[in-house]
Amino acid sequence: MAPAFKRELLKNLLLGLRARTEACSFDAMSIHDRKLSIKLSADVAMAAARGVAGGHARWPTAIMAAAAAASSGNPRTCKAARSRCKRVVRRCVDAKRMRRGCCAAARSAAAATSSEVARRMVRRRTMALRKMIPGGDAAGDEAALLREAMDYVVHLRAQVDVLRRVSAAVQTSTVVLRYGSCSEYGRIVVTDGSEKDEHLKEDHASGMI
Repeated sequence: MAPAFKRELLKNLLLGLRARTEACSFDAMSIHDRKLSIKLSADVAMAAARGVAGGHARWPTAIMAAAAAASSGNPRTCKAARSRCKRVVRRCVDAKRMRRGCCAAARSAAAATSSEVARRMVRRRTMALRKMIPGGDAAGDEAALLREAMDYVVHLRAQVDVLRRVSAAVQTSTVVLRYGSCSEYGRIVVTDGSEKDEHLKEDHASGMI
């Protein structure tokens, strides 16, 4: 992945997190809400960076549209939420019907040929992939869906790499603020303002406390 994309993603991520903390402090959020907020900010930052890079991928538009719908809270969003609930109930009812007809399904599965089983498996996996990829339902055929999936996975790996680097930087800054900094001469500056000299080993003098 090009370094320019990661830089753009990091810039968008920091701006998004800053905007969210200004709207609602992380201290006032639960751990679950913090995770959702960070995930949404990271996804929006990735989609925006991918849009700047250009191309014909559809998943950035799908992510941005979902984020806008989630933040707007308009009647259409509520209607969509109600329709999702209805689909969940409908799936539960369908599952019960499927359990009732399990015997018939077993007989039909036994009579099916290996090619029919393979085609069903491909269709199921294709449907699962469409649900996993943002905007996957808009892909016209399997080839377009696979292109979307490969593009999404490549940029998702870049997002994970950026998040790991941000996490490592935050942990390092927390340790420095908590325990103080170490100079090359072995002097430790304590966070309360006092100083003390210690004879440190060479590896400690290099920054490893």
